[in-house]
Amino acid sequence: MACRKQEHYLEVQVYGHAGMGMDIGMSAFHDNSIEAISLALALPTLDGVEVDVRMSADGTLWLYHENMLEAHTDGSGCIFELHDEVLQKVRYKSMHREKLARLDQLWPFIQPQHKVILDLKHWNACTEGYVDMQQFKEALYLIPSKYRAQIILDSSNPNWLPDLSQDFKVVFSTVSFDEGLKQLEKVPALTGLMIRSKDITATQIALLKIMNKESYIFEMRSSKKQRAALQKQPSAILADDPRGALVIRD
Repeated sequence: MACRKQEHYLEVQVYGHAGMGMDIGMSAFHDNSIEAISLALALPTLDGVEVDVRMSADGTLWLYHENMLEAHTDGSGCIFELHDEVLQKVRYKSMHREKLARLDQLWPFIQPQHKVILDLKHWNACTEGYVDMQQFKEALYLIPSKYRAQIILDSSNPNWLPDLSQDFKVVFSTVSFDEGLKQLEKVPALTGLMIRSKDITATQIALLKIMNKESYIFEMRSSKKQRAALQKQPSAILADDPRGALVIRD
């Protein structure tokens, strides 16, 4: 009787991608909604969640992935251009009509074992320019100090990396491993890289480990791709099916 090799990936952390994943088929709730995030964090062995963060005209951090509100909600325009009193009335077009969520609504669901990756959406599509980094940083400093050690910032803007890395754990989001290595050399304080699974190999992940840097990989929309990502042994995966990823890992 043939023996099947038992797979073990317990050293790989699993984060819920925007809660329960970017595919609504995997969750009853819309990505980045409090409902999706709280459901993900209720999974007993989940290490944490990744969420997309945008700043309002009032300097408040809100959770939303796309550039324009009309893409998935009954609102319109860019979050950066709108005040909180407008945003608090916005709802997703999904079945449950979830409200747009503020970052501070997340904290009651965070337990000591959880980590939170904040994907900093710093491009303002309405003005076709980057938002003010100092104002964004001031908004980040409003995160309660008790959660600071559990926060990882994810930025794709090289100009933001040196400043943010002084006070936070930061990963550079890149589509190129070689470009990622350049930024790790320029900003030694960086924790590691955020990169699509298809854009990094197991050998490159091993190289990052030798450098004492971490690797966070994403964009796996099937069980097969999540298994393949785990097999590369990165520091963490952002799972679009966190339940399925935990079954494979645990």
